[in-house]
Amino acid sequence: MHLGALLLPALLAFPLAAHGGQGSGDLVAAAAAAGRPPECSARSSRAIARGPTVWERARSPDLPRYCDLLARAQAQLGGGAEAAREAARQADQLLPGHAAPQVLLARAALALGSPEEAARAFALARQIDPRSVEDPHTLHDLARALARTGQRGEAIAIYRALVPRIDLLATADQRALVLLEAAHLSMAAGAAAGAAAASPPAEGARAGLDEAIAYLREARHRAQTQLARDVTLSLALALDRAGDRAQADAALEGAAAAVQAGPARALDAHAGAAAREHAADDVAGAAARLRTVDYLASPDDRLALEALALERSAPAAAIERWEAYLSGAGGQGPWAAAARARLDALRKGAGGGGRAAGPGAAGRGPRERAPSTKNAPAPGPRAGGGR
Repeated sequence: MHLGALLLPALLAFPLAAHGGQGSGDLVAAAAAAGRPPECSARSSRAIARGPTVWERARSPDLPRYCDLLARAQAQLGGGAEAAREAARQADQLLPGHAAPQVLLARAALALGSPEEAARAFALARQIDPRSVEDPHTLHDLARALARTGQRGEAIAIYRALVPRIDLLATADQRALVLLEAAHLSMAAGAAAGAAAASPPAEGARAGLDEAIAYLREARHRAQTQLARDVTLSLALALDRAGDRAQADAALEGAAAAVQAGPARALDAHAGAAAREHAADDVAGAAARLRTVDYLASPDDRLALEALALERSAPAAAIERWEAYLSGAGGQGPWAAAARARLDALRKGAGGGGRAAGPGAAGRGPRERAPSTKNAPAPGPRAGGGR
């Protein structure tokens, strides 16, 4: 197994140990303090609350205004990135040569959809002061900017530094998002290594998968969040690519009701028209949900995740997704064989990850229900779920 997967549990325990068992509120406060620029900080918390000293004001009369602008930019990042960028620009003009305004300019640029601009500003901030990006929220934005500008190797290194600090992030959703992003970036890096080898998946591809699986298992182990479905599907995808079909199917089985509870009604031949229409809307909604995510490092993986989400409830739709995945870049990568195996199983009527269907399943369409007869052998799981 890859060393990163073995070290992950110890690394994840580090933030809590380092902060002496602090509560979540203390962890968030520590993260906020870590993001304060040194020129606006003082040695004690009382001094920090009062702001710059008289001597600091005398040496730099523009410092109070500069620190106020930085504080305003920091506060506006969440809901007004353009205003945050303007405040950071004013601070940089007032006291040029400091890293903090560049960090805020970078984070605002990323929020406004300009990762290239963000990467340039982050590079300048790190050149001025390498420690200026150590705040966990800043590290997260740095990792995302690097990943989105094609600097995968450096982005992975930043995620490895960030993962042990995720308990300093404010919400469970933010922590889950970091783990999802890190996992998909590791998978993408592994795929690139495998594609470059003569006989993929190579050792590099397997190492990326092991690291991704470790991140995703940690994400699933944590409290459930709005990203719980994404975590489960991503874990199933990584396990399947690693050749562990049984665990991949177990993950999908456990999430099947939550992921696609509504669409299953469409498989019942006796369902009313209203139920079928509602189920079709649920299927479309699930696909649309996956098309809105931004944690993917390989865009084609969205098709693979959609296929896994639909395999048990809408195998015909899952077949379409797998076919689309294999007709694109995924068909040329190191995971093509795993995708093709799931597609072949669905085409043979196995649906749901290769489990044998009931007697006579091969002759039925993917949405038809097996007829029940009194003396027939016990069938496999039926789509409608009833007897």
